[in-house]
Amino acid sequence: MKEIKTWQIWGNFFGYFIIFIIGASIAAIPRFVVGFEHETGILVSVSEIIRIPITILLLYWYTKYVVKLSLNKTTLNAKHLNIVLWILIGLILPILTMILFYISGNLSVKGINTGLSQSYIFNTALKALGMSLASGFVEEILFRGYLFNLLKSKYNFLISAFATTLLFTLVHIGGAGSFLNVAQLLVAGFLVSFMFIMIYIYTKSIWNGGIVHFLWNLLILNGLITFGDKVKSEAIVQLNIGSNQLFNGGEFGIETSIPAIIVYGVTGLILWILYNHKQRITKRIENSAIITENKVGD
Repeated sequence: MKEIKTWQIWGNFFGYFIIFIIGASIAAIPRFVVGFEHETGILVSVSEIIRIPITILLLYWYTKYVVKLSLNKTTLNAKHLNIVLWILIGLILPILTMILFYISGNLSVKGINTGLSQSYIFNTALKALGMSLASGFVEEILFRGYLFNLLKSKYNFLISAFATTLLFTLVHIGGAGSFLNVAQLLVAGFLVSFMFIMIYIYTKSIWNGGIVHFLWNLLILNGLITFGDKVKSEAIVQLNIGSNQLFNGGEFGIETSIPAIIVYGVTGLILWILYNHKQRITKRIENSAIITENKVGD
């Protein structure tokens, strides 16, 4: 990988982010034409799913013709994709979050709505599927893929991880409704980003993190199961996760809650330990091979 100047690194850093916005805008054109108030579940789902190849193609071209670093292969390589394992982990993480709420005495059923029409449920589920797929995979490919690898071509792990994590967190800051929420988002954003970075580094595949991100969004943010202390008529199941805003994530929601933060942090830490253990074993094997070669040479 050839070294490029600092201004080029940061220019391309924000260039990638602009590509991310352009991809989302192109995919949303049919929704703009129809009007958001008239959009159907199928339209939203198809629009969001199409956003994935559109954004990947734009990022690929931008990397090949503008950045001119070998980031495409590094980021998009699917050689180490393990679908079954990471689907399982992607299901376990939100379940563990719910278990933490339950054992802390902060989880109860607030309401169940059996009067929703099948068409509403179908449309909402389709929207959730499309939006979860797009946000899960596109965000991983951009933040933990291209942006992280771009910075890694010049800086160390800490700087690369911090910069991409900060941008990822700031992108989501619009959902914070108070100073407390901003603080919660900063903590949760940094820990969840660290977790996804470690999934990528440990498994050597951005797609594994995409699977986990997709399933988290689908199970936590699907719109049919909601979390809060007010009954929402548009949800099938309304779960009460307590009134303590510090614990339950406040206005931003369950993603910045204490249980979610614990799950992010513990998962990231475990992957960090496993990664370093793997590195030590690899180094030991390499050293043994060098010693053997030297003995043969003697």
